[in-house]
Amino acid sequence: MFQNSAGCLIRRALWLGLVAIASGTFSSCAVVEGISARNARRVEAKRIAAQKAEAEQAHAAWRATPGWKSKIYRNPALLSRANAENISIEIAISEQRGLLLVEGCVAMDFPVATGKKSHPTPTGSYTIRGKEKDYQSNLYGKIVDATGTVIVSDADTRRDVIPEGATFDAAKMPYWMRLTDTGVGMHVGHVPGRPASHGCIRLKREVAVELFSLTKIGTPVVVAESAPSLGR
Repeated sequence: MFQNSAGCLIRRALWLGLVAIASGTFSSCAVVEGISARNARRVEAKRIAAQKAEAEQAHAAWRATPGWKSKIYRNPALLSRANAENISIEIAISEQRGLLLVEGCVAMDFPVATGKKSHPTPTGSYTIRGKEKDYQSNLYGKIVDATGTVIVSDADTRRDVIPEGATFDAAKMPYWMRLTDTGVGMHVGHVPGRPASHGCIRLKREVAVELFSLTKIGTPVVVAESAPSLGR
């Protein structure tokens, strides 16, 4: 009986020892994993800081060149990293410029046309709510008579009555990216270097195509007098 009790005690001690060893191993693994994760975060933070400094310098140098306001800026290194998860867009009304940000850095700087005084583009923080490649306005367009003559060149369906025999030719808004339920969005349109739209944000076709391909439903878009990322 004594031997059986001694055997039980020995087995229990061995079992407790194994548990202690295992617990120590798991604890050591957790510590190592925690250190590795912190190191990885530090490395990533340093990479992003260096990337931001380099991107700011490149963008500032580009904006210092003559005639930049009519041109499109691209940072190839940043654009190669762009995806639907790491981008955002800023629209600066005072400058009539748009910025595509990748990981918070300016990857594109492009001309836009926002709303004219009678139809100002609303400022605020938005997300893209819908996308449609071949969109047409249900509010704005032209009224054309039976002979094909334009009788109202800037028609608004809420205001203008379509005469008998005439038709409403809706304004085309290719590569439409909706921002509000009231019909404000980004799309291909005439960009004359000044506010000119009915409230939407007009883009040159090559820019609209590029943004349309990169964005997703939910992509953040800030519309402000000045671009927040430029600190002006």
